[in-house]
Amino acid sequence: MATNNIEIEAKVLVSKEDYEKLLQAFPVEKQTVVQTNYYLDSNDRILKKYGMILRIRHVGNNYTLTMKAPLAEGLLEKNQRLTDAEFNSLFHDNIFPKGEVFDFLDVLHIKPRDLHILAHLTTERKETEFKDTIVDISKNTYSGRVDYELECDSDSAAKSERTLKEICEKFAIPFILNTLSKETRAINAATDLNK
Repeated sequence: MATNNIEIEAKVLVSKEDYEKLLQAFPVEKQTVVQTNYYLDSNDRILKKYGMILRIRHVGNNYTLTMKAPLAEGLLEKNQRLTDAEFNSLFHDNIFPKGEVFDFLDVLHIKPRDLHILAHLTTERKETEFKDTIVDISKNTYSGRVDYELECDSDSAAKSERTLKEICEKFAIPFILNTLSKETRAINAATDLNK
């Protein structure tokens, strides 16, 4: 089964000290979600050329294949659940699972068999609320590196940015929107590691 979403988010990278300050300041009502994202592309980065991201997200016992494609504002997100067998076939044997994501790639004349896992990143995410908006405070680990991120998803880019700016001003955190996705950071770090 596949689902489609439109994602409009803004993100700010923060220091470890500011990350710890935010965790102290905000009540985190739910338990920490730990997830690992596996990022796929071809060796010549065909998906990047289209501005697309393809990942498998592993949370608990669930695997979700997600393709993100750019829209005028935000990203179109296609999600497809994978079985353990489908994930293992892709991870170990590079056999891409059939479904809506496969079909979408085929329409774009992108060969799924040319795509493979280039990097992975593990996120420890804590969710909180600020003025009726959901905000995530995250720690990301990839290729021996760690970074910290404040993220807001809402119905518009402007609202997400305003929310983050207000939080940053409130806690004296530099407000610099992060334009490098987790995927880009993880793949760049994995590439640097393999040089």
